[in-house]
This record gives sequence, structure tokens and C-alpha cells, in this order.
Amino acid sequence: MNEKSKYIFMGLIAVLLFILTAQGCDLRQFVSVDVPPPVLESIDATEGSMTLADADNAWADWQYFVESNSERFRTAIDDAEGRYATLHSIISIGLETGGDFANTIPYGGLIFGGLTGLAGLMLPQPKVIKKKEE
Repeated sequence: MNEKSKYIFMGLIAVLLFILTAQGCDLRQFVSVDVPPPVLESIDATEGSMTLADADNAWADWQYFVESNSERFRTAIDDAEGRYATLHSIISIGLETGGDFANTIPYGGLIFGGLTGLAGLMLPQPKVIKKKEE
């Protein structure tokens, strides 16, 4: 074998060894993903760079975080609306009863008007005021 053939043969062996070694590596570990810091905090991931190999698990954690917290938030809103409906019905029944009772006593209309005004203070403000503040 001459010198040129030796170098070509050794070069081919080196390329073959490199290819076999690279084939066993996960190249996704060399590609970084820029993840927003709030996402990292919400899924309890470590600070620093996330690789593409970790991205699938992080995405699954993020989806679980969003879906579970959305469901909890929706449940909390529904519970609050239920409490509001109960309070509203109690106040409405009280006002109806008060109005009926106010007709049976002297100056009952004035008393009922005052009580109705106090109940009006508990009602939410019109949206027009909120728009001016923003």
C-alpha cells in the first residue's frame, strides 16, 4: 500500500467511527429552546437553557398546568356566581317582603324607600364609570 492509500483508508475509518459515534448521540440535546421565564416558573423547570430533547416533556407539563388551572378558575367563578345568585335571591325576597309589610304601617312607603336605597348601594356600579377610569 502506498502512502496516499493509507491516508485515504485511515480517513475513511475515522469518518466511519465518527458516523457510528454520532449515530448513538441524540442531536436534540445540542439544540436549545428559548423558553419564556414565566413558563419555566409555572412548570417548575430549572433555570437555564432547555434542549429540544426536554421540550416535549415541558410542553406536556405546560398543557397540564394551563388546563388544570383553567378548570380550577372556571370552578371558582361558577361557585362565586352561585353565591351571588343566592345573596341576590335573599335580598329580593327581603325587599318583596319589606314592600308588602311597608304598606301595612304608616309612613311605610318612606321606610321602604330608604331600605331600597340602602339595597341599591350593594348593587354593582354601571359599566360607564369603569370605562371612564380606564
